[in-house]
Amino acid sequence: MTNLEVQAFWDDDAGVWYATSDDVPGLCVQADSFDELIEIANGLTPDLLELNHVEITAPYSLHFTAERTAIVQAA
Repeated sequence: MTNLEVQAFWDDDAGVWYATSDDVPGLCVQADSFDELIEIANGLTPDLLELNHVEITAPYSLHFTAERTAIVQAA
């Protein structure tokens, strides 16, 4: 099985998650929740791989690495 890496980040100013991937050309998505981000990326990936002529033997998986920084105020 091929693992495709997806990097996800939280944009605190915009209040959204966004994701890109070097393994899935053209993948650039944003969503209000992390679960929604995964759903959108899962839906777009097959078409993006086909459109960019990336040949992957099925099945393949998307591996999401997420990063979010929280600022904590001192008491």
